[in-house]
Amino acid sequence: MKRTISLLILSFLFLYSAVLALDTMPNFTLEDINGDQIDSDELLSKKAVIVDFWAKWCGPCKKALPHLSDLQEKYKDLVDVVCISTDKARDGDKAKSFVKSRNFKFITLFDPNKDVCKLFNVNTIPRTFIINENGEIVYRHEGYTQGDEHELETELRKVIYKDITISELNELFQPEELPEPINYMSPVYPEKAYDDKVEADIILDLEVMEDGTVGQIVLISSCKDTTYSFEKAAIEAVQEWIFEPVIVDEEPVKARLLYPIRFRIEKQ
Repeated sequence: MKRTISLLILSFLFLYSAVLALDTMPNFTLEDINGDQIDSDELLSKKAVIVDFWAKWCGPCKKALPHLSDLQEKYKDLVDVVCISTDKARDGDKAKSFVKSRNFKFITLFDPNKDVCKLFNVNTIPRTFIINENGEIVYRHEGYTQGDEHELETELRKVIYKDITISELNELFQPEELPEPINYMSPVYPEKAYDDKVEADIILDLEVMEDGTVGQIVLISSCKDTTYSFEKAAIEAVQEWIFEPVIVDEEPVKARLLYPIRFRIEKQ
């Protein structure tokens, strides 16, 4: 009986340790596409890391890779995208040729023995993780279907712009570069906010559609208010805004932008 209980306890501890391992990026060293050894600690120098497991034989994996390369190029100063090939050693050259022929921008590593797969508890591919600058796994996704890249980018932006201040936002994106809404609706705040002379800064991640209407709205940084409902009021107002369409090569395109909303009582 004691032996059975001991085995059960050991099994529980093993499973518990495996679950805990998924909370943070494990330590590992793998070879990159140039034959250099890359240590996992080297990947935590920016705001976030995307780690994606793939293989040359995996159709959905190959469909996802161009989008991952686009994210690396778009957020290169804030993010490292790391795509780890799980192809066997004998297929490694094919995987390298595939990556080089597409001129992908991400970091390519090779895990032929699936040692790192095991550390991440990856059993199926593609499997994608977002890891913050503290090494914490904050998002995970299995598989790929068209459109998944939009969810991935949304989750990534939550991480890299988390708690950004308006002054920091103005350094990244000059205020004059932000498109102005052509029909602006002010958020409706409660009278108590005016009576208490509250000040609040809210930053929203907006999706501006091709026709200028607002699509997805994600709260990036807020005053974390539980009394005045600033966030709710701001989102409800912004949903009604219409912008001048963003034009690229003379065609309207869908665009993502961080938009600040400031609540201030004018001094009399």
